[in-house]
Amino acid sequence: MAAHAGFRAFAAAKLLADEECVMPRRVNSAIMHFLPHIELKNDRDLTHYVLRTTLLCASIALAVDVANQLFFFTNWPNALRSWIITIVVVVGIAVPVSRKIGSAQLALYRAGTTDELTGLLNRRAFLEGVDDSTFLALIIVDVDDFKHVNDEHGHWIGDQVLRATGAMMEQLLGDLGRVGRLGGEEFALLAYCDDHAGMLRQIEAFRRTVCATPIITDTIAVSITISAGVATRRDEQTFQELFVRADRALYEAKARGRNRIVLAEDIEADGAGNAGRPGQRADRRWPRH
Repeated sequence: MAAHAGFRAFAAAKLLADEECVMPRRVNSAIMHFLPHIELKNDRDLTHYVLRTTLLCASIALAVDVANQLFFFTNWPNALRSWIITIVVVVGIAVPVSRKIGSAQLALYRAGTTDELTGLLNRRAFLEGVDDSTFLALIIVDVDDFKHVNDEHGHWIGDQVLRATGAMMEQLLGDLGRVGRLGGEEFALLAYCDDHAGMLRQIEAFRRTVCATPIITDTIAVSITISAGVATRRDEQTFQELFVRADRALYEAKARGRNRIVLAEDIEADGAGNAGRPGQRADRRWPRH
């Protein structure tokens, strides 16, 4: 009886490995319709997936065992013992199997959406769905004279500087919205807050913190500054147009001496900056899908 219960539990747990099942496609699709959908983005999702999958497997195995007992009933002690063995065995198999499958799915998701160096969203994940989302502003941040850091201290130190800059940006600006790395020494923030003035104060505080905080690397403390361009979204404006405006503001911040924040609205109001060159630069940087 125990061996039969163990076999039923094992069979239920094996439903998790759908990619490895050898069965007609129609049957496989029918089974997957009842299995928890794998869309894991964080550790909490992984925990929920393991719990749901284990519960499903335990329910299937127990239902099969109950049906078996109804057809071949001997006595209640044997039936209860069989059900307990079924639950114990299926939980013991389903938990590690589902965690292994879920962990693999989570690793794939993170590899596709996370910048390997900084742990922030990569460019593709940062830009995903931007035309359909509602946000207040786009901020593009650039580490000033980063080439000088690489040339003087080496790329290993440069990587640590980028990693620390990304960490500070996530810590100090992460509550405003989506933080990501566009590539190289450039980072970006999609701000979803409604308080424009508060957002600007927070960004300025971030700039001051970066300027005043030497980055401790393996061998040396490196002091850096950042420049940023801020563009507030207008009605009916596409994200590409917003990106061009923020990039133009960043270019103007560099032209004015770096270590500063420039608003796109300000340079558009007073006509400052070269309107052609920054716009062309932004067009070249915009991702072509």
